[in-house]
Amino acid sequence: MQGLRINTNIDSLFIQRALGIHTRNVDESTKRLATGFRINKPSDDAAGYVYSEKLNSQIRGSSAAQRNINDALAGLDTGNDALEIVLGNVQRIREIIVVANDGNKTQAELDAGQTEINNLVTEISDLRTDTEYNGRKLLQGTFNVNVQNGPGDGNTYALNMTTGSWNGVDVNVSAIGSTAADIGTLGYKATKRLDQMSISINIANNGGGALTAPNPSDLTSLDSMIKNLTCMQASVSARRNRLSSDYNFLTDSKFNLESAKSNVMDTDVASESSRLTVNQVLQQSAVSLLAQANSSSQLALSLIP
Repeated sequence: MQGLRINTNIDSLFIQRALGIHTRNVDESTKRLATGFRINKPSDDAAGYVYSEKLNSQIRGSSAAQRNINDALAGLDTGNDALEIVLGNVQRIREIIVVANDGNKTQAELDAGQTEINNLVTEISDLRTDTEYNGRKLLQGTFNVNVQNGPGDGNTYALNMTTGSWNGVDVNVSAIGSTAADIGTLGYKATKRLDQMSISINIANNGGGALTAPNPSDLTSLDSMIKNLTCMQASVSARRNRLSSDYNFLTDSKFNLESAKSNVMDTDVASESSRLTVNQVLQQSAVSLLAQANSSSQLALSLIP
């Protein structure tokens, strides 16, 4: 039983406490609906906050890894495009030699073919020297990088175009005129250097010289070069396909991570809207009841003579 008191209004204090709770609940629901996040600060859900930040690290790491893969793919595409041009030049050299193996050709015609071969060989040499990506040479057998292809420690891929690193297939367009193997050893057999391909004036003696008969054996050497170049391209393409697969996996993985993060962090708008409505009604009811509780003490005045 509670008597009629003036100094302490128990009903008013109880309703004030309830009003405070409802007001805080309204504020929380308003924040969640305004930001779209269920967790706006760690105190909202400490465990959920830690878990969501872990997921966020994985998501951001996956996005960074995808950018790394795109950079690596761009480098591989650059190298493959250069190899395509080299292959086209070697194919053209072979075509010129086939045409030259016609006894009816004049010396002027052979010299014209030789001039074209000289220029094609120079272009191949320039491609060897000039083809690079982000300052790294791609066609000299020295390209050796590690690509971070995933968000975690140890998610790396060794992208090496060096001797012995590509299952015996080296992406290496050798320097013209060197004594080492030329444009194509690649695990098959040594082939004649391009500067020894001649149909009239030997390329190594561009200043002039006696007429040299077309050499049919050059076709065999060129066929070996063509085979080796296609193997280089196949090796580059295999690496490209591997990295493309990694990129697709990261895309799927990011989707799953985003979904998990959404379950933890995002506001369920329908549920939160209903909760906001309930708390607003309770808040308004508490305000109305508080007014009544505060006025009840005035009844004591009627008892005072």
